[in-house]
Amino acid sequence: MTEQLAMERESREEPGLRLLRLLSEEDGQTLHRIARSLAVDLSEVQRLLAQLGNDPRYDGLDLVTLSHDGQRLRLWLTDKGKRLCASR
Repeated sequence: MTEQLAMERESREEPGLRLLRLLSEEDGQTLHRIARSLAVDLSEVQRLLAQLGNDPRYDGLDLVTLSHDGQRLRLWLTDKGKRLCASR
């Protein structure tokens, strides 16, 4: 697949799928780096985390978790998220 086709496919993917793909390629990315990679603002990433995380208020899917390493917020795939990404 050419680089242009790959970029077009990526731009059509849902942001949640793109986030999972980014983390499957490099787990533990910072919140800001994910926002830049997805070309969205931080509030959009936080909405995705509500859906893909384990927040019971939003029936979260428990695929992604957030941790604080002292200075930065980092996103990680949960075991469930890793299994899902490995099956694709």
